[in-house]
Amino acid sequence: MKRNLLLLLVLAVLIGAAVWVSRMVNKPTTLSDYEGSFAVPDTTIIGHIHVVDRKGKTLRLDRKHGTWYVNDLYRVEPRVMEEMLETVSQLEVKYIPPASMIPNIIKSLGAHGRRVEVSDLQGRPLKTYYVGGVAPEGTGTYFMMEGSDQPFVLTMKYFHGSVSVRFFMDEKDWRDRSLFPIEDIVSFGLEYPRNRDKSFVIERTDGKDLTVRPFYDLTPTINRELIPDRAASLLDHLKHLRIEGFDNDNPARDSLSRTLPFCVIYVTTRDSTERITSFHSIIPHDNDGAILLDQMGRPLPVERYHVNANWGDFMMVQHHPFSKIFWSYDMFFK
Repeated sequence: MKRNLLLLLVLAVLIGAAVWVSRMVNKPTTLSDYEGSFAVPDTTIIGHIHVVDRKGKTLRLDRKHGTWYVNDLYRVEPRVMEEMLETVSQLEVKYIPPASMIPNIIKSLGAHGRRVEVSDLQGRPLKTYYVGGVAPEGTGTYFMMEGSDQPFVLTMKYFHGSVSVRFFMDEKDWRDRSLFPIEDIVSFGLEYPRNRDKSFVIERTDGKDLTVRPFYDLTPTINRELIPDRAASLLDHLKHLRIEGFDNDNPARDSLSRTLPFCVIYVTTRDSTERITSFHSIIPHDNDGAILLDQMGRPLPVERYHVNANWGDFMMVQHHPFSKIFWSYDMFFK
């Protein structure tokens, strides 16, 4: 009997030791053990990133057929999306906050944190966590996994500052800033209301060849030989042009749009969609509204334009990059 009791005692000790060892082996012991908890290293499997703030405002980023959209409405600016994917793939724990700070951190996350859900292409959640404010040293950010009560201070590889700035909520800051479609253009018209003879239309014939004609029927046709690839070069410039920003809330939008534009651009795509943009010069002036003049008494050059689009947006663009497409009819011929 004593022998059996001894064996049972030894077995119980061994089982207890095995359980303890198992727990210790699986328990994170260094910060590196936590690095994979928040990051999704393989961004190719990410299909959705949804962010909700404590006021209920929602930002939805969804990948559809290889293209990212914001709130199911607009294409996402590629550079901005690259930064977001970089963020969710490179998160790493910087340190674990002291126990004395945890109650206040959790309270702050509950009051001001943003819930982030990263899902795969099929919509299955990969990571769900809360993003809070900046840690005291200014280079870390408070994070906590959903369902957990252990906050961490996270940072990002090769990034100095708070990663919370990457989870901004304003829709317009995510929107694609390209002004023109970059594919399937069948017609490009550039109208100068003050210089009618310089206005022109580029048309794609037979799905390939490009022709150039006057915009207005009364403008004499130039019969000289076309410069090879000149029209194609202009269309190629379109895909590089980006707006400076959206200005849809400008209170003077309606009055500015009624002024005579510097030019109007008409782009028709293969599906017969016509995109019309009118460019209104922003005349440099002082705080009193007086036009600024150079030393010769001439108005300073225009550096920006307001752009009114037929799809509802009011934008701003810079003159320098767009000057590369402000050609005149005669520039296409030898």
